[in-house]
Amino acid sequence: MANEVIIAAAGGGKTTRLAERARAHGLGKVAIVTYTTNNVQEIRNKLFTLNPALPAHAEIWSWYRFLLHEMARPYQRSVLDRRIDGLHWVEGRSAPYVPRSKTLPFFLSGGGQIYSDKIARFIVECNQVTGGQVIARLEERFHTIFVDEIQDMAGYDLDLLELILQSNINLVMVGDHRQATFSTNNAAKNRAYAGANIIAKFREWEKAGLVAISYAQETHRCHQLIADLADSFFPTDAKTISKNAVITGHDGVFLVSAQTVPSYVELYRPQVLRLDRRTPCGDHTALNFGESKGMTFDRVLIYPHGKGRQWLTSGKYDHVKDSAAKMYVGISRARHSVAFVFDGQCKVQGLVRHS
Repeated sequence: MANEVIIAAAGGGKTTRLAERARAHGLGKVAIVTYTTNNVQEIRNKLFTLNPALPAHAEIWSWYRFLLHEMARPYQRSVLDRRIDGLHWVEGRSAPYVPRSKTLPFFLSGGGQIYSDKIARFIVECNQVTGGQVIARLEERFHTIFVDEIQDMAGYDLDLLELILQSNINLVMVGDHRQATFSTNNAAKNRAYAGANIIAKFREWEKAGLVAISYAQETHRCHQLIADLADSFFPTDAKTISKNAVITGHDGVFLVSAQTVPSYVELYRPQVLRLDRRTPCGDHTALNFGESKGMTFDRVLIYPHGKGRQWLTSGKYDHVKDSAAKMYVGISRARHSVAFVFDGQCKVQGLVRHS
C-alpha cells in the first residue's frame, strides 16, 4: 500500500470506506486518526456496524491524543526538563510574546500542559534532536496510519505528516478540501495551505513522489442538481456524480420568497441553515453551516448572509470566496432539495423559483 490522499465528495461514504479498509487490513497494526472526538465515535460506530467485534489490530485516536501519547511524551525529555501534563487547548495563538529561546513557557502553560497549536512543532523538534527517533518509534508501532478529515490539518501538522510520508509507514489521508470549515490550529506556519488551499500541499506532495491523489467523485446523498451547485464553488475540481436516483416531486435547487416561507416549511419540513448566527432566520431553529458538517437532511432551507445575497443577485462567486467551503458544506447536506430564501432577481444558474 502506497501513501495516498483520497479526496471524497460530500455524501460519498468516506468514513464507511475508511472503516472497511482499516478492518480488512491484514499486514500489521493500524491507527485511525481523526480531528474530533465526535469523529472518533463515528468511526467506532462504522467499525461496529461492519462487525460487532472491534478489530484487535486497529487503534482509534483523536488527533491531539495521538500526538500527545504516541509522539510527544515518549521523547519529551529531549527538549524539556519536565513531563508534559496534558494538552492546553488554544483557540488563537499561544504565548505570542514568548520567544522560542524560552523553551518551557513557549511550549507549556503555567499548569505544565502543552499548547495545542505548538504540539506538532514540539514533535518535529524532538524528532530532529533525537536523530529521527520519534518517527522510528512510530514505524515500530504501526504499519499503516489512516487520517480522516485531512482537510482540517494546519500549521506544523503538515510538516509532521510530511515526516511520516517520508518514513516506512503507509499513510492514507482521507477528506475533502472543499469542506475545510475547521482547523486543528491557527499557527502561522504553512498559512498558504490553510483551509481549502490545503489541496496545494497535497499536489506538492504528489509532485515530490510522496503520495498519489485519487478522487472519490460519487455521492450517494445529493441529487445531481444539488451536487452541481455545491461543485460550482470549486469550478476547477473534479465534478461530483450523483448516485441518488430517488424522485420525490420536489428535487433540485430553488428560490423561495420570504412571504411563502411558512407554507414552504409546513409542506416540506426542511432543515434551516445559515452561515452563522449573525444571519436572522425568523422564528426557525437554524444550524450554522459548520455545525451541520457530517449531517444529512432530506431538504435544506438556507437563509443567505449578506455576501450570499450578493452572489445570488450577481452570479459572481467572488462575493463568497471566503465562505466557499461553508457554502459547499451547507448545500451538500441535502438529499433531495435545497432552497434559498431570496426575493430578488437571481443570476446563479440552475436555481428555480418555487411557487
